Amino acid sequence: MRTAIQAGSLLAFVGLFALANVRLPEWLPVDLYLRLDPLLLLGAVVAERAWIARALWALPLLVATLLFGRFFCGYLCPLGAILDFFDPLFHGGRRRRPPAPEAAWRQVRFALLAVIGAAALGGLSLAYLLDPIALLTRTFTYVFAPAAAVIANLGLDLVRPAAVRLGWIDLAYLSLPQPAYFTALATAVLFAGIVALGRVAPRFWCRYLCPLGALLSLTAPLSLFRRRATAECTACNRCRSACPVGAIVEGADPVSPRDCLLCRRCAEACPHKAVRFPALPAAGERFSRAGEHGPVALSRRTFLAATGGGLSLATLTEQTPFSRLHGKRQLVRPPGALPEPAFLRLCLRCGLCMQSCPTNTLQPCLWESGLAGMWTPRLALRYAPCDQHCAVCGQVCPSQAIRGLPLAEKTHARIGTAVLKKELCLVWAQDKPCLICDEICPYNAIVFRTVEGHRRPVVIAARCNGCGFCEERCPVKGEAAIVVVPDGEIRLEEGSYRAEAERLQYQFVPHPGDDRFFFSGPDPKPDGPPAPSPPAPGKPRGFL
Repeated sequence: MRTAIQAGSLLAFVGLFALANVRLPEWLPVDLYLRLDPLLLLGAVVAERAWIARALWALPLLVATLLFGRFFCGYLCPLGAILDFFDPLFHGGRRRRPPAPEAAWRQVRFALLAVIGAAALGGLSLAYLLDPIALLTRTFTYVFAPAAAVIANLGLDLVRPAAVRLGWIDLAYLSLPQPAYFTALATAVLFAGIVALGRVAPRFWCRYLCPLGALLSLTAPLSLFRRRATAECTACNRCRSACPVGAIVEGADPVSPRDCLLCRRCAEACPHKAVRFPALPAAGERFSRAGEHGPVALSRRTFLAATGGGLSLATLTEQTPFSRLHGKRQLVRPPGALPEPAFLRLCLRCGLCMQSCPTNTLQPCLWESGLAGMWTPRLALRYAPCDQHCAVCGQVCPSQAIRGLPLAEKTHARIGTAVLKKELCLVWAQDKPCLICDEICPYNAIVFRTVEGHRRPVVIAARCNGCGFCEERCPVKGEAAIVVVPDGEIRLEEGSYRAEAERLQYQFVPHPGDDRFFFSGPDPKPDGPPAPSPPAPGKPRGFL
């Protein structure tokens, strides 16, 4: 039963992930697992010092843990299901000795939780580094989804000749988009390392490192359901050998309620059927409350060192040398992103916005924005533009670091301004004919004007919302001759983007512009229709 529940939970996680670019009903969001994660959402609330409505989704899990124990870790956690799947492959059920000294290892997850909590108090979000749901979502985004696309396209290539012969035109020309991400290799190595730790001990990650498990274990000792042993128990220790997380200290009792996952492997291994998990002890059952309300397995010295380290790390991110990177790079954030300080504190670095992006322009940061900005999304517009008919990234963001906006509002959520680099532009630098940036701009923010007797492209900043089509399509090799920079971006914590754009006198609407000006005639008025005129003998040199 437990294996079936784990498989169903993992399949549900994968299915919701695959539907990241589909608008699901409000009662079934694609970021369901991320919303249920109390470590991520509560950490963001503490770091931002503001309430997040979607953090309410995490409260039922905390209440359920209070009543039933760490059932999430034993049954519903998708990363735990993956680790349980690999465990027989590593050791085939043979017992492994825990790493020595185990008492010191038991402190690590609580120390990591203390570091994350202290950093959040200092305004630095670190939960994303080791939270299992965020980590697994990133791995699926950066590694598994691109790998699945490669395999699917290879399969399509194999059946394509047969589809052509059979006249299945749609299948013959079908090709899936192939995403790629800058940090895929580092993410794959981290995930492989977590899985490989199972070679040392079963569920090594869950036993010693998982900060979410440490948070849930703080309320687990108060749960109603717990392991109990009847009088038939002979203290044969088979249950202890079967426990994947070492919750059974010795013999039948005492049991560490902070570590027990309610997986029932001990009951399956007991030859006398002396292990049960009732809500209340029955007559003849031994019920030990040893360690139920005891202290957390974390020494005072380790706790002080962990909290001091978290606060110090939060302080260092706002000081040199890390702060030197803040604002030094021209990072273009997704449309609807909150102002940078709030964005960095609320972003969970889950990668779900990147998975939902249809053009693959959203890419994770590494050091471009310093330590505080690692794995946050940015737009790589030279790689691909921002689709002007898509606003999914804000809809799937579990913490609303990217606001969910309708398309009418998203169009006015200006992410930057296109800037021409004249020394690279084919028209400005080499007097070659090139109309690509003007032709591709959906808002006619790029027009040609007469400059010193030559036709030259110029950017009308009031019409540019930073979509990046011009940068992506620029034919110049290497760095584009026209790039989008975050100057003039509109980032609001609340309120209407349309109203703010109108206040700033921006016009993000399709406009016929003055394209006929490329070839002949005087400069038209900026907002007027082009007026054709016959070529004049002294017309400026250009393309005709």
